[in-house]
Amino acid sequence: MRKAHLAIMPNSDGRRADRRLVNIAASLREPGASLNEIEIVNLSVGGFAADVAVPLEVGSIVWLKLSGSEPLASQVVWVEDGKAGFEFTSPLHASTLDMLTLLNRKPVVKRHFGAQTQKGRAN
Repeated sequence: MRKAHLAIMPNSDGRRADRRLVNIAASLREPGASLNEIEIVNLSVGGFAADVAVPLEVGSIVWLKLSGSEPLASQVVWVEDGKAGFEFTSPLHASTLDMLTLLNRKPVVKRHFGAQTQKGRAN
């Protein structure tokens, strides 16, 4: 069994908690609206940042749905160029963060960086 590695960014930039660099597919919705697909790019016990394709207003409340969890209420903190930052209305427990990160991790894509071959011959 191989164990995956996870990048953790220290909170040296004044943040309250360490952020985990992730690529997690999730759904997001505002109350009364339909679900929108997003990709979470970093996650902490206090919130997350995501690539979003829907317009959001700073201060609005949204619901985040990750595989393996109940919807999590969050407030939009910032929005810029297709990305947004969110703060959970109730911080996650550290073990919940660990579980969500492991359950939702995408497998690493293995690529061959050597010479490309065609019919067994080097190009």
